[in-house]
Amino acid sequence: MTDTNLNSVMSDLESSPRNITDIGRQQTSDQTRIFIIGHQDFSVHGLASMLEAGDDSFTVSCVEPNEACMAKFTDARPDALLIQNSSLPQPIEPFLRGILQRFPAIRILVFGKGMSDEHLYRLVRTGIHGYINERMNGDHFKRALDRLLDGGHWVERHIVERFIASQQSFDELLESRFNERIEHLCEGLTRREVEILCEVVKGLAIKQIAEHVHLSHQGVKMHLAKLFRKFNVNNRNQLILATFDSISPVDGLSNLLRDGLNRRLSNKATSG
Repeated sequence: MTDTNLNSVMSDLESSPRNITDIGRQQTSDQTRIFIIGHQDFSVHGLASMLEAGDDSFTVSCVEPNEACMAKFTDARPDALLIQNSSLPQPIEPFLRGILQRFPAIRILVFGKGMSDEHLYRLVRTGIHGYINERMNGDHFKRALDRLLDGGHWVERHIVERFIASQQSFDELLESRFNERIEHLCEGLTRREVEILCEVVKGLAIKQIAEHVHLSHQGVKMHLAKLFRKFNVNNRNQLILATFDSISPVDGLSNLLRDGLNRRLSNKATSG
């Protein structure tokens, strides 16, 4: 099962129903749909049987990780996906993110053996909501699923702590890079230009800027003209965008923003 196959089957949400192996009773409107992807071994069958026997509000579908399983998954439109770790295609990130992007409300739990802390950390970073490893028993499984369906997460504390530490380090690095680029930006400007630019970024009008920096309107316009030439722009809105592009750790931030908004508009037009 590859990412290409995932994208191809998920692009066709209106296809006709396919044969899904149902373990449990007929689905009703108030039942929670659980979909399991895993090799048909003892652990998977045991999990499906446990879910079926333990709660009448569950309807369970279970399939092998083959070429057709994602099409069946798409047809089932489940509330939660339980996927065996050994069934995850490589690389795992585009596969799981593809599901989360297509079905943002779904809850994902990965289960399996031999999952290292590094692998679990990758899963959490990708966006899954929980995992069950060999250190957890059946009771953990039920509690984990209840937690996920209630909107929470099921992740061991040491993985959460690593994730928090990593995020803090990332924030510190990002702030450091911003400050470095701001310093570099200011090196090419006079003190007055920095002062005027600060007021422009606040979104102030020329009259307000003149009052704040104690200059005449013409004085503000003169410094603005110099800033426009240095940033190669024609107006204050373009100056603000160019300023953020100059200090952003991501190259071409304003272009990325425009492209993202255009894609969003295109998607809305297509779906509408």
